[in-house]
Amino acid sequence: MYRHMMDVGPAWATCLFVAASSASFGGADILEQWIHPLTRDAFFNEFFEKTWAHFPHPESLVPISLDHVAEWIREQGSSNEVVETLRHPVTQKSFRPSSKLDSLQHVSEAFLQGFSMVINSLHKWSEPGARLAKQLYAAGDFPVDVYMYLTPPHSYSYGVHSDVMDAFMVQLSGQKLWSVCDVPSWMFPGKPPQSILDSSDVSCVNVTLQGGDVMYLPFGTLHQASTGEDFSMHLTVNLERQFYVWHALLLAMIHKAFRPGLRIKKFASSEDFLPDELDIPLVRLLSNLAASVPELYRLPGFSFVNGSTDSTARLLLQSLCNQDLPERYLDQVIAEFQDLVVRLESVAAAGNFDNVLIGSRSVAIMHALDLIKRSTVPVLPWALQLARFHAMKHFSLLGKPHQLLSLSAARSRDPGALTKLPLSKFASVLSSEDTLVRAPVRAVLLEESETPEVLKLVVNGASLSIQKAEVPAALFCLGRFAKTTSKGRPFKLSDVPGDSSKLIPKLLSSGALQLL
Repeated sequence: MYRHMMDVGPAWATCLFVAASSASFGGADILEQWIHPLTRDAFFNEFFEKTWAHFPHPESLVPISLDHVAEWIREQGSSNEVVETLRHPVTQKSFRPSSKLDSLQHVSEAFLQGFSMVINSLHKWSEPGARLAKQLYAAGDFPVDVYMYLTPPHSYSYGVHSDVMDAFMVQLSGQKLWSVCDVPSWMFPGKPPQSILDSSDVSCVNVTLQGGDVMYLPFGTLHQASTGEDFSMHLTVNLERQFYVWHALLLAMIHKAFRPGLRIKKFASSEDFLPDELDIPLVRLLSNLAASVPELYRLPGFSFVNGSTDSTARLLLQSLCNQDLPERYLDQVIAEFQDLVVRLESVAAAGNFDNVLIGSRSVAIMHALDLIKRSTVPVLPWALQLARFHAMKHFSLLGKPHQLLSLSAARSRDPGALTKLPLSKFASVLSSEDTLVRAPVRAVLLEESETPEVLKLVVNGASLSIQKAEVPAALFCLGRFAKTTSKGRPFKLSDVPGDSSKLIPKLLSSGALQLL
């Protein structure tokens, strides 16, 4: 049965950490600041994907204040598209203003009456929100969404629930009282959250977040938050991990096995690839299986003896293509997948599962599992490629790269030679001894194309056409992990394999490469 809420005590000490002053962060990225004093490796090995964690900090690590929010509401307005006023926690009624009010008065009256508010996708409206999302995307590899919740005293936003994505709760000011439970909702597919608490052996603890504190919740974590005598302003910063776990890749592989002509670009943006949408029969079926095979909600590589979740996520989402993966990585992932399929077949054989539609075909899950097991070599690499492409396209704030730093480096050495040079001829002045390096961009080489001899190189969402013969050079310049790549380190132009005379200008003009 559901146990009563209890205050955090010694038994939960593994989830609590005493933070040092922010002055000790040095050059740490935003993720490392939030999880301080844990190291990055400790966080990813012990907590990420597995369990929640609370990181107290003496002051806010994100420079957003209540004054900023008030000013922002004055400028942006109070429409539901900008500021969503939630239903009242007691009456469950929607807010109705007493008269025609300006935007800040509208929000203020709702706040006075006990309504909570959420600014959806703050990163699309707010420069500090956008900067935060970009920093966390660079630090954590996954697409990021940022939401802000403003809750008056003695109120709350939602009842007990779980989310479909990982989240960092970042307390900006005030206090919020959280109840966090130890059993994920996906262990009970189709069961309402309150019913899980009432009928299952679940332990929940109370945690108070104060200005500066950060809490990590993996997706599926049952939780509820409310305010006491103080108001609360916090960010919910979502990491979209759910698109890249085995559950999502399995969904993609089944579609690819039954629809061999399926293309990554089309499938990545289709309604078939919504692994968190339980209204889709195949998603719901796989979620039911995952309750017995929980590793389906882990990233590929979870079983690697010498790997951390951080490194496996980076290999999956930041490699240029499958040729950029380290030696034996693909073999290990295939072995991990085949073990999962054997376990899934055992669960499916013991259950009574309805057929599902894939395209126009009605398919039994045992048939689907058997087909992808026999088709692992073509469909699994395709799913890995889909994951890295989706992780780029799903994040809306990737900037368009530029070559200004490269132009600056060239002019600093010989300005006279460049005085009348057209930009299109810039690469022609480079010598074999010039030093280049991969720029801080996301790049994916799509290994499928309409024309066999022409492939698509996607840099921060923008596509370039390259010849198949140029792939070794592109792999060397932009690859990060394989032995045949520069691994993100500086290199001489003379080190680039093959004929790169047409490729290098493209990579420089697109901002993918930078001249040092």
